[in-house]
Amino acid sequence: MGAIDGKHIAIRKPANSGSLYYNYKGFYSIVLLAVVNAIKEFIMIDAGINGKISDGGVLFYSKLGELMEKNGLNLPQPKSLPKTDDLYPYVFVADNAFPLGVNLMKPYQEKCLTPAKELFNKRLSAARATVENAFGVLASRFGVFQKAMNLEPAKTTSVTMASCYLHNYLAKENNKTYFSGQEEMNEELLVNLRTMARNSTSNAKMVRDKFCQYYINEGVNM
Repeated sequence: MGAIDGKHIAIRKPANSGSLYYNYKGFYSIVLLAVVNAIKEFIMIDAGINGKISDGGVLFYSKLGELMEKNGLNLPQPKSLPKTDDLYPYVFVADNAFPLGVNLMKPYQEKCLTPAKELFNKRLSAARATVENAFGVLASRFGVFQKAMNLEPAKTTSVTMASCYLHNYLAKENNKTYFSGQEEMNEELLVNLRTMARNSTSNAKMVRDKFCQYYINEGVNM
């Protein structure tokens, strides 16, 4: 369904805010959470969560996370994949900053990886590269992200969301020029969410294992 990621966007310390926006990296920020499609368009954005919040809680406090929790995303029904009659749910892909779910796949932990799990991680990483590329283009093309914004959080949120809309417009209107040479992510511009360890449901683990076995068997040569 899309690749999910979040970034800390640097801001100047808001007046009378204490440590509310002070993040784990040691600067003040708001968080941009986004879902990106295969052609690097932002199909969902949620901006403005204060940087102090646990990175593992970003999804929980977002509208996307709320709808996921309530099964309110109206996702398509599970469907069979090529060369199999088994049904697989539609999923989003993410990194280890996010919780594993039936409709949200993330990598296996690096320790004790089997060949099958390594292949799964490789496929998932390739699928979610599109969101990193989109953030990289956004940060490179819009100079406002290249230093801490000297705006109140509400205005920073508006600027961030407007930039994402403009990104989509420019991607459609002048795709080759807009994306040319602008996909490398500069970690000084937009900072990753912190990787978090957490427990996952047995159903979510079963879904991930099912995809894993698909890749190592029928899907390996696709």
